[in-house]
Amino acid sequence: MRIRSLIAGAVTCALLGSLAGPAFAADSDTENYPSRAVTAAVKVKVPIRTIDTPGTNGQNGIVEIRVGNSAPFAVMLDTGSVGLRVFPGAWGRQPTSVKLGSEAITTTSAAQNFKGIIGKAPMTLSGVSTTISVPFQYVNTSNPYIGLWTARNVFGILGIGTGAGDLTNPLVALPGSLGLRWSVHFERKIGGVGRLGSLVLGAEAPTNTVMDFDLPTLGKNINGALLWDDHSAEGCWRFGNRPEWCGDTWFDSGFTKMRVKGRVFKRLPQGANGLLRTGTRVEFAAQGSAFVAHKFVSGNQASRNLVRVIPAGVGTINTGNSFYFDYTVTYNVAIGHIYFSN
Repeated sequence: MRIRSLIAGAVTCALLGSLAGPAFAADSDTENYPSRAVTAAVKVKVPIRTIDTPGTNGQNGIVEIRVGNSAPFAVMLDTGSVGLRVFPGAWGRQPTSVKLGSEAITTTSAAQNFKGIIGKAPMTLSGVSTTISVPFQYVNTSNPYIGLWTARNVFGILGIGTGAGDLTNPLVALPGSLGLRWSVHFERKIGGVGRLGSLVLGAEAPTNTVMDFDLPTLGKNINGALLWDDHSAEGCWRFGNRPEWCGDTWFDSGFTKMRVKGRVFKRLPQGANGLLRTGTRVEFAAQGSAFVAHKFVSGNQASRNLVRVIPAGVGTINTGNSFYFDYTVTYNVAIGHIYFSN
């Protein structure tokens, strides 16, 4: 979900303990050989649960976060925006380690504005804290959009996009490789059982990559972390029998429908409400790929096959979050790369 708007902790002892393993046997020649705990890649799994999205028939992924010394609270995980937005009711009394300033900030989402102020605090996910205090938006107003989420005990949006913004992605302030690589995957509902998923911090590049993308550089954020334009992955699309179009594509875990925008798409077959006509074949591949990596037939199910066409402006495609149900999506902000794997 795209958001427009006016990051000292350490890995806990429990985490370190979970990573520890028996050291290699030492002899006179290998006394300084590193233990398995030193050489093993550090990973932390943050549980995701997916809930029905308010107002649609799609789903969104929810994780728990702590801000300063607050109790954990649920937030929607959004790769389409940058920074944490905290809704009213996330905590009662203000946590002592959270500093709220007077600088105003306004966010626009779902065609509604919500106003707030900028705060600053360390943030913690699954026992792992950022190494510095991270700026966030504390929303001190309300509107119907926010009310829909808080009614489901979701009290914010965690934007983990890799691009620039008025705030910063909290993940890049995590220690070591945890702040450089992560993956996201949602599971679909099966047989009425609750839906799960995971945000894996420190995830490595997959060995079974289906497709991958290089991102244009955007420089660095205020703390020196590298930024990448994740709204400009080069993807190639074909809708029905229309000619292939290649251009800016962005993968958005917060948006439940695909949005195809641009004058170049004015001849796509449309049904009611500007939706791509049901039954239209959609194919997608990374630019330069010799094969089609992803395909589906348009329908009326958000987070799966719902496609909206806006035939105006410059061509760009927001995939919506169906890709996060179909694939594990891995980000590497050290090199500006996104991988898709099964």
